[in-house]
Amino acid sequence: MKALLLALSILVTGSLALAADNPALFSGIVSDSECGLEHARMKKQHHLPNDLVCTRECCEKYRQDYVLADHATGDVYQIDDQKAARRFANRLVRILGTIEEESGKIHVVKIEPVR
Repeated sequence: MKALLLALSILVTGSLALAADNPALFSGIVSDSECGLEHARMKKQHHLPNDLVCTRECCEKYRQDYVLADHATGDVYQIDDQKAARRFANRLVRILGTIEEESGKIHVVKIEPVR
């Protein structure tokens, strides 16, 4: 029984390490962690003219993080490279990176705009 548990433990640990080593493509809009997929509430509350201003204001004034909002799946991912993400605020992007299994944070290898 102990041998089986050890084997399963090694298999799971190896699978997680493999997933972390293989970059994947993620796409969506660079948003902020307060609004995520939808800016309507914050725009109305703070009288902001558009999603770009909302994203920048939430991140710079209210100290939120830039995130990747995937409207197709409804997922919102944390992004580890905030400096790179800032350049693409409210733009549709592709991120090449690995995802941290426990936190769901994307470790960015590359961010590029979708044209």
